[in-house]
Amino acid sequence: MPRKTPLRQLLILMIVALAIVTLSIMSTLHVLDVPLGDFAGRVGGAEEARYHHATMTDAQLNCEQKLQQSFKNRISVMHVDNFSSRLSVDGERYEIFLEADIYPDDTRQGPVRELFFSCFVHASNGKIERFQYAGDSEDMHDLDGDGTNSLGL
Repeated sequence: MPRKTPLRQLLILMIVALAIVTLSIMSTLHVLDVPLGDFAGRVGGAEEARYHHATMTDAQLNCEQKLQQSFKNRISVMHVDNFSSRLSVDGERYEIFLEADIYPDDTRQGPVRELFFSCFVHASNGKIERFQYAGDSEDMHDLDGDGTNSLGL
């Protein structure tokens, strides 16, 4: 007749198995750089808007939103130039190019002006680095308000 495994050995086996699973989860979270505080008290709450890496779609949506905010109620037509928009060679920023027909004022009366926009978005966090526009035969204008060029000068 086979002997039964003592209850104490089963309990120790369960505790060891649980400890191994817990250590595995904790090491995975550590390697993925996920802070443990993100799990405490945030169920159903609004989380911070942060990216580990933004996508081209995220960059495009951020640029479209910036354009909408800058030219409220003045945009007739807007579209993204998908042929020219790209990830930079160094992989650090998305270069999004847009075209828009803009009315002269909020009344949406008068001739529209075709403007070309260049929007540079950090690939690491999805934030707009630079947002500029120009019309045909015009110099570039910053919408950032910092009055600097691409080198920050």
